Amino acid sequence: MKKIFALICIAVMAALSSCVRKGDLDLEPVPDIAFEYTCEGLTLTFNSVIPNTTDIKWEVVGLTQATGDTFTYAFPEPGTYWIKMTGNYNGSEQTVAGKILVAKPSPVRLDDDSFDDWDAVTYPDFQLVGDDGISYGKFDYNADYIFFFVAMNTTIPGCTAEGAIMNIRMDSDDLTGTGMSTKGLGCDWYLEGSFWWPDGWANWYDCASGDTEYVEGMPIETGTYRDEGDMVYFEFALSRKKYGINGSSVGIFFKFYTEDWEDAIYMTCGDKTTYHFALDKSE
Repeated sequence: MKKIFALICIAVMAALSSCVRKGDLDLEPVPDIAFEYTCEGLTLTFNSVIPNTTDIKWEVVGLTQATGDTFTYAFPEPGTYWIKMTGNYNGSEQTVAGKILVAKPSPVRLDDDSFDDWDAVTYPDFQLVGDDGISYGKFDYNADYIFFFVAMNTTIPGCTAEGAIMNIRMDSDDLTGTGMSTKGLGCDWYLEGSFWWPDGWANWYDCASGDTEYVEGMPIETGTYRDEGDMVYFEFALSRKKYGINGSSVGIFFKFYTEDWEDAIYMTCGDKTTYHFALDKSE
């Protein structure tokens, strides 16, 4: 759930020989009112969150207006939109506004006991290929999650369903100048584990400071899992909010170790082991 309070940008230019005096800056007070919103594909629902706010009006600038404590709107396409809420609080009319990113919807569901929904993920740059020549996978996203589907080859010694160890290094803001420098990424999060099977495990490390700091309780949303002969299939999702994935792309390095921490499979995209998934698709 996203929350918008007030975004205030102040630019001050002073002459070389002058000082700012009382009264030179006429700043608007920070609004007391606020709203939050939830996403369901391209449909967003906005809610006022400060009690005793009345006479509420909404505006998606250039598109539509509405009234009421709650406002639901189906946006015409993914993109960045300017949202305004006006309300009466403590006897005065106030306005809060902000830009929001409306992401594309995803066909992926984690609760359908199926991988068929992944057939609709056809972007060429969202396809993963294992360097073992057998493993493969896909990536997708919506406003709330990034999704992964993985088909893992278990014929490699030590790379069994229970023994293989997955390693993901994720550059949440896709900026090489922030986080831990590794594999051409400014890694913000480092994951290792084998969480896809019922007794699995996962360790997360926060690397935003440039060091690896163990963090407990970071979520992984798991979906369908199947162990079929020489292959294991599974899907999972990571919360964009929890991991700070709010830009126009995310950087990923993705590999598997054997249970003895020997290199097993590198998941590549466009023949590269480090890649950048665009989060600005238009459909």
